[in-house]
Amino acid sequence: MKTGKRIISLLLALVLISVTGCANINVNVEDTEQQETSDTGHVYEVEDKTLPMYLGSLDEQCDVELSFIDGNTDVPYVSAESVKNIMCTLMADLKLSEYDLTIEKDGDTVSLTRESGYPMIIRCDDDVIDFLDYDGFIRKTEKDTLIDSVERTGYNDNGEPDLFQISDTSYERYGDEVYVDAGYHGIDLVHQDDGYYIPLQLLSDIILSQYGINSICDGSAVYLGPGGSFDNYDEVFKNTDYPKERSAALAEFNYNELCLALDSLYGLKEQHDITDFDTLFYQIGLKDRLLSTDPAEYNQALYDFISIHLDDIHSVYTRKSYQMKGSLDQRQGASLAASLASDDRQKSARAAVYGDNVPAYEEVGNTAYITFDQFFSVPSKDYYEGDPKEDLEDTINLMIYSFSQITRADSPVENVVLDLSCNCGGSVQAAAFVIAAFLGDGSISVRDTMSGALVTQNFRADLNLDRKFDDNDTLLGKYNLVCLTSLSSFSCGNLVPSVFKNSQQVLMLGQKSGGGSCKVHNLTTADGACFNLSGPSLMSYTRNGAFYDIDRGIEPDFVIPSPAQFYDRENLTAYINELYGK
Repeated sequence: MKTGKRIISLLLALVLISVTGCANINVNVEDTEQQETSDTGHVYEVEDKTLPMYLGSLDEQCDVELSFIDGNTDVPYVSAESVKNIMCTLMADLKLSEYDLTIEKDGDTVSLTRESGYPMIIRCDDDVIDFLDYDGFIRKTEKDTLIDSVERTGYNDNGEPDLFQISDTSYERYGDEVYVDAGYHGIDLVHQDDGYYIPLQLLSDIILSQYGINSICDGSAVYLGPGGSFDNYDEVFKNTDYPKERSAALAEFNYNELCLALDSLYGLKEQHDITDFDTLFYQIGLKDRLLSTDPAEYNQALYDFISIHLDDIHSVYTRKSYQMKGSLDQRQGASLAASLASDDRQKSARAAVYGDNVPAYEEVGNTAYITFDQFFSVPSKDYYEGDPKEDLEDTINLMIYSFSQITRADSPVENVVLDLSCNCGGSVQAAAFVIAAFLGDGSISVRDTMSGALVTQNFRADLNLDRKFDDNDTLLGKYNLVCLTSLSSFSCGNLVPSVFKNSQQVLMLGQKSGGGSCKVHNLTTADGACFNLSGPSLMSYTRNGAFYDIDRGIEPDFVIPSPAQFYDRENLTAYINELYGK
């Protein structure tokens, strides 16, 4: 434990004295000062080792230099130079040619500064990583919105207008300075001679995960991929002989780093009444199990925590640690069980009408029905090439095709229904395109729970693919607009209805949506377990300039009590016409 943690202990002691009036608290200041001198005078033994690093699969490999501190081979560190090498390699793989980091060293502090001027400051004296602007540091390019939901600049490589137009009325409010206090969580940041070192897992959690990349290191190689996944995962770990127990050092670091990652990145701490995760683990009786050296005991505890205690549906345990043999007791939390039951009811009722061939686009009388169960798009795809009808599983293609059918000459369509009754979420970019199709001027608001940054991204979409953004690209004002929701309408399947409800331009039918307000955030642990988390990007809507999260779901304007009534589209069409006085 270093200086920062000792000062906190002293301050807590002084607070207790002042509050209780009791001076009989055993704090030996002389011993504390002696320990501080010992800590600051400690000479670390740093052993560097070069390992292969795989990017997504075993077919893409480069080398990375790891460092091991004081003989602890279970907790790899990376130097400032290795951080730069890893980040620049990844950004080149993502085709971000302008990305660069400049290293500046000053005493116990090293700064890695982006080409855009935003720094990450590593302070080894008090074990803190300081971001003057965290969102600015992790933003891919200066062209991107601070927190980008649309994931398009609005122009293609030829400078032509492309799919989205970002409005100059979009709102950005930069966040507060972010301190990642590794020392408070019992994690050392190391300065030795000309080297500055942070744990590889800390880099993975705080930086790499923001790009959808996570690390797994088993001592023989580093594997990078989304959620710790890569093409050859099972091939790599299936037959490898790992120790039957985790070392005490790995178990302790793994726990401390897990607490740090969750304290920093979990987006629903306020909603779940969580002050910090070390306290929560103690309160729910999981701390000792999470610190166990038995991989099976630890993995089961992590699974139980995510599935039973968080139970927010976005947070999902996805893969056990490579050290664990055997299977897990996979219990469901109450929220997930309710959502799955709703999904089964809705899909069974739908299958009774359509079987396995649910039409993505269907006209029933004067009403068009657009149906899909997941928002899907490809951020870099050129949607101006090819026939959108050839891939209606792509939400943007489906909306382009549906728009062309609805607006065709002599079209009978007067009502347009977006059926999200079985929609479990997906791509925010696809959700933005749907919002713009229905409302013309689309808007998505996001609050970063880590930094406090606020962003409202206003946009239009090019529905008719003429590279113009005008009133010919929206259904609003020309058709009666309806959205169907149920408890199964989750994540983006909840975001879109929330935007519609707030706009008061779309009639909401069905049942209350299932909630889900945070973007999914992939994480790994230091010993290779993988899970998804409700991350720090909290989807919201704005009212009177204030941000309100959408985690509770939205109420319909008119309730449809029976799942079967959702898919009896002859009668539903008649009901919609009645609501609109036809």
